[in-house]
Order: sequence, then C-alpha cells, then structure tokens
Amino acid sequence: MKLLFVCTGNTCRSPMAAALAKQIFGGHTEISSAGTDAWEDSAASSEAVAVLRERGLDLTGHCSSRVSRELIAGADWVIPMTKAHELRLKALFPEYRRKIVRLGEWSERPRDVQDPWGRSLEEYRICAAEIEELLFDMRHGLDKLSDGDKP
Repeated sequence: MKLLFVCTGNTCRSPMAAALAKQIFGGHTEISSAGTDAWEDSAASSEAVAVLRERGLDLTGHCSSRVSRELIAGADWVIPMTKAHELRLKALFPEYRRKIVRLGEWSERPRDVQDPWGRSLEEYRICAAEIEELLFDMRHGLDKLSDGDKP
C-alpha cells in the first residue's frame, strides 16, 4: 500500500504524519509526503524535528516537495491534513477524488489537523499526538475497508 500525506508547506504536519505512519503501519507500506504550496527541498521545521526526535524518529533528512499529478496517481490513498486541502486536491485532480480522504475523516470525530507553524514546541507536541491518534484511527479504518466497509 502507498500513502501520500499532504499539508501546505510540507515542513510540519505531513512530514510528521509520514514519519509517524512509518512507525504505525510498518515496512510493508510505502509512505511519502508533499505540500500543496511547498517550496522544493525545504527542511522540516526545527520544532517538528525536535518533537519527533523526542519520539525516537528522525526528520533531519526531510526535503519538502510540491504535490503533483504523478505523486497523486502513484498513491493508493492521499491523506490531506484539512478539509481545505482535501477540496483543493479534489478540484485539481478530480480523477483521483475517491482516494483523497482527509486524515481526520478516518476518526469518529472528523476534524482538521491544525497547522502548528510559528507556534510553540508544545503546540507541535499536541499536533504530533493528534496525528498519531488519527493514524491509529486510519489504520483501523483501512482494516475495515479490507472487510468491505467504508471509512
């Protein structure tokens, strides 16, 4: 399975989601991230690096990339962080709309993952914890899908 996580700049939420997903989903899942408005080859924010280091994960090698038709086409699931990201991706790539599902939609309490950019380290910790919770919901939802249910 191939998962693509998408946020705005690809320096905070989506790289954190990708790193956490690798831990949660394991080696059998190919995971990447991109941003709707990313500047190519930007590093992850220092706060995202620090928070994931606390969790034993390394984001120091992350280089941002902009979402593209090729990335969307190659993914089994495209997981944006907000409803606005989801709507934008569905408008840009309508042929792939069925596989674009906001991370918060996999939860019993659908919600956006708020952008911690420019905020405190504690806000990044809260964001990472929320992403992790939603990833477990997503994993459970994907298990249900394999049994024929919908998210």
